Amino acid sequence: MKIVVTADIHYGVGNNQRLVQKLAKKIIKTKADVLLLVGDIFAFNQQLLVECLKLFAPFGGDKLFVAGNHDLWTRGANSLKIYEKVLPRITKQCGFHYLDQKPFIKEKVGFVGNIGWYDYSFKDKSKPIPPQYYSSKQWPGVVSWNDGLYVRLGMSDTAFTGRVSRKLKRHLALTSKQVRTIICAVHHVPFKQLLRTNHTSIDKFLATFSGSVQTGKIIRSFPKVKYVFCGHTHQKKKAIINKITAINIGSDYLRKRFDVIEL
Repeated sequence: MKIVVTADIHYGVGNNQRLVQKLAKKIIKTKADVLLLVGDIFAFNQQLLVECLKLFAPFGGDKLFVAGNHDLWTRGANSLKIYEKVLPRITKQCGFHYLDQKPFIKEKVGFVGNIGWYDYSFKDKSKPIPPQYYSSKQWPGVVSWNDGLYVRLGMSDTAFTGRVSRKLKRHLALTSKQVRTIICAVHHVPFKQLLRTNHTSIDKFLATFSGSVQTGKIIRSFPKVKYVFCGHTHQKKKAIINKITAINIGSDYLRKRFDVIEL
């Protein structure tokens, strides 16, 4: 089975539509059996999501979708509603299976994943930064994390991380009973080895919003997981963790990447 994976398409940012069109054509030419999009496909305008997903209409295999934080950005609506109601509807209309809602099984291979989130467990504990800077996602006068402006979940980051982590654990447990191998995909980073290389205090502050240690612990507890894919940090990383091949795709706004694996 051939599986092609990409993430962080950010369709429409910097007028990158032509770059994404080229990416889609390359992915279609792989003639893979499964396509996996691992979050941050668009922001704000849902028509951009539709346009982007339609680029993959000629892909001949199964198409799977995982949400990212940018996919929840809104200037007025409820991000939780977007995550649990709007994205499932749009992805289904465009021929994609929404992994955040339900695992997918093909030929004894299970695909499990969701958005993941961050609970500040990757913060740099050596820095005496006040806790409220993390919860507000602002280091006053220095830098801000835009989820603080545009993500409206109606709960804390820790609560949402717990919510999606429990769902991931349920889906992994259910799928493990039915398959030989599991491919896991979470948009946010599950392992410290996949974090962006940090050089400055600003880098280290922003790493706080990269993912969750809890996510990685859950994934490692299921021995049938053989591959884990993530995105979010826009930096290519690869590591072997407990016999799991863990890959951060490393795409960003204007530099597109995809990985192909064969089982």
